[in-house]
Amino acid sequence: MSANGFDPTLDYYRVLGVPVTATAEEIRYAYRELMRRCHPDRVRDPDQRRIAEERAKLLNVAYAVLSDPVQRRAYDEQLRQRAVAEFLFQRYTGPGPTGTRMMSGRRSRASLTYDLAAFVQLLAVTVIFVAALVLLLLASSAVSELFAAVS
Repeated sequence: MSANGFDPTLDYYRVLGVPVTATAEEIRYAYRELMRRCHPDRVRDPDQRRIAEERAKLLNVAYAVLSDPVQRRAYDEQLRQRAVAEFLFQRYTGPGPTGTRMMSGRRSRASLTYDLAAFVQLLAVTVIFVAALVLLLLASSAVSELFAAVS
């Protein structure tokens, strides 16, 4: 949960089944329709009732956030920031398993080239990091030997 009272990792628009551009009336209609269909009082089985209660809680939170203009604006800003962060992450790390292009069971040549370039970059950064660590260890051991010789 964020300081605003909502969880920016949940897609409240998807929970209510409305587009991001939905009006307040569309959000209210979707919320009422979903609550009418899955209200916990309509379920007799205890296990199913617990599931319906959790669903109703999620619907209530989604409606509370999306029906309040101030919270909705803050929530939309969080969504935009998360989308930009994910885009930048994929830009510099490569597409995830679902983002690779598959052609008749095999990956395309462009995808393999992109993955190879990303691997080489990652390998270079790792080598530089390990070399810097080794240099720091050698420098610290040299300093400790110098102090031991002085004392």
